[in-house]
Amino acid sequence: MTLKYQIGVDAGGTHTTAIAYDLNGEEIERSQAGPGQVNTNYTSAISNITEAINKLIDQIDGDCQRILCGMAGLSVIGHAPEVAAEISAKAENLPTRAITDSLLALYSGLEGEDGGLVIAGTGSVFNGLQKGRIITTGGYGSILGDEGSGYAIALSALKSALLSWDKREDNELISLFNQLFKVDNLTDATAKFYKTSNADFASMAVEVAKLADKGNNFAIAVIKEQAELLARDIIIGMDRYDEPKPMKIALTGSVLANNGMLRDFLENKVHEKYPHAQFSISNGENARGVVFDRSKDYRYFTSH
Repeated sequence: MTLKYQIGVDAGGTHTTAIAYDLNGEEIERSQAGPGQVNTNYTSAISNITEAINKLIDQIDGDCQRILCGMAGLSVIGHAPEVAAEISAKAENLPTRAITDSLLALYSGLEGEDGGLVIAGTGSVFNGLQKGRIITTGGYGSILGDEGSGYAIALSALKSALLSWDKREDNELISLFNQLFKVDNLTDATAKFYKTSNADFASMAVEVAKLADKGNNFAIAVIKEQAELLARDIIIGMDRYDEPKPMKIALTGSVLANNGMLRDFLENKVHEKYPHAQFSISNGENARGVVFDRSKDYRYFTSH
């Protein structure tokens, strides 16, 4: 009997992951290629995405039923059917659907059900799904938003350290940032901050969380503040649901996966308004969204 399978593609800004699943949702094989963010370099992104797909098609002795591509930047460029057609034309004209990476994460995190998905890593965003309608709150980047993200936690902690430095009061966050920036005073730390990438600065949130876990009140205050700001975004999104509101909320991203204190503060704040909200940790394997996609919008395309 010929093996039938489907391919999910998670095309992001740093790399593309394509995973083949059998029709029972069990992983068969996976492949990787370069960045698949279509709004930065469209031609290169499509090339990388189709490279990852075709690796799987070549490796697997079977019949691919459909391909679901979740792509960073697709919401910016639009024209999803045309994008899907181009990918299909370069992947044996297989039935293909192109969606945003956030919708793919929703399918995976919620396992096909309605509800919300909170992503908090370097940045953050809340996406809700109800009867095919997507609701988004937050996700405005490090300057305008990204509450509860690694970047926001590190920034809030550095601001706390600077305020204490000006007051000449004790705050262990001062010595923490001097250590992290490899300097002996916060003036030099501030200068280095402006030359540090968002991702590198966001990684410092891990050390802030460790300090909070040790009972440092300044660090705990930062974690609580950011957790409740992210909870605010979740509540705003849930307020926009129609009745009856879905109560399932999946959490994903390095901050939410690894910071139990932040999760506790966040869940407690949401439960103040929505006591029946149900939280779970998503495994973060977004390509698995193809297993739960109920859309009929998979079509055969013909290369022009």
